[in-house]
Parts: sequence; structure tokens; C-alpha cells
Amino acid sequence: MAVTVRHGVNQLTLNTLAGKTVAEVRGEVASLLNIPASAQVRINSAIADDTDIVGENASVEFVKVAGEKGVVGCS
Repeated sequence: MAVTVRHGVNQLTLNTLAGKTVAEVRGEVASLLNIPASAQVRINSAIADDTDIVGENASVEFVKVAGEKGVVGCS
């Protein structure tokens, strides 16, 4: 079944992601959706980690923490 993956305004719906870990999903779609390694993940709105399994018809969303800037190390 299809899994929908979102990051910001970008979204993909794929039939090949159910049953995979979040880390595997991230690896497959990170470059397509421009997902940073530091992005937190939610499955069906619940906070998840890289070892969680993505179920059928799941909604997977990669998000930045509120207030987090894209530039690191500026003073």
C-alpha cells in the first residue's frame, strides 16, 4: 500500500516504502525531498525514530524543530 512522505511543501506517495524502517525511507527519499539529516520524523503525527517501521497507508513527515535555523555556527 502507498506511503506518503512529506518535508515542507514537498510530498511523495510511493508503494514501495511500507514495512521499511524510517532510516531506510529517509535514505530513499532524502535527496528527492531535500531532507536534512537533522530533521525529526513523525509517523501519522506521532514522534518516531529511525528504527520505527513504516506501516501501510502511513503518513511520514520530516520536520525541523521550530525556531531552528539553516545556518550553524554563526555568532
